[in-house]
Amino acid sequence: MPDELPPIEDGGTTAAPSRPPVSEETDWRTRALEAESKLAQLETDSQSLRTQLAQAQSDLAQEKQSREIDRALASAGAIDPEVASLMLASMLASPAQTGDPPASSDIPSLINSLRASKPFLFESALPSRPTPSAMSPAITTSPTDSLSDLATQARTSGDRRSLLAYLRARAGRA
Repeated sequence: MPDELPPIEDGGTTAAPSRPPVSEETDWRTRALEAESKLAQLETDSQSLRTQLAQAQSDLAQEKQSREIDRALASAGAIDPEVASLMLASMLASPAQTGDPPASSDIPSLINSLRASKPFLFESALPSRPTPSAMSPAITTSPTDSLSDLATQARTSGDRRSLLAYLRARAGRA
């Protein structure tokens, strides 16, 4: 065979020049190094997953607290719930800066203190409005006026009173 190299003779033993002899010790050493590198990679992957999990849990806790604040503000009659929610979030964050745990169950008392300090954010600060009743005055149209007659009269005259009469009649039939 012309492609084969002649064996190298070294004291009567032949060895392949490109590869050292494989012993059981080097085989185990190679396996141990591979296992250690895989272990290090798995530990870094595990740590990154733990940080992602912690971030997701904190996001979930914030979202739950935000929903609780929104429900409490809706039941308290907040006029502008976004502004009141931001103010409550800052009030809840202030104990966290001092090292105290956030008092999420303390939201009703925080809403009461917000109502006391900024009453204009709640409906109770609005001037009283007349409540609509079932005894409101009836629409004054004669039985001969039909909806189309009122519409043509409002269109041709351009008078506001005739337009209002048409709109009231239309609302009364709806």
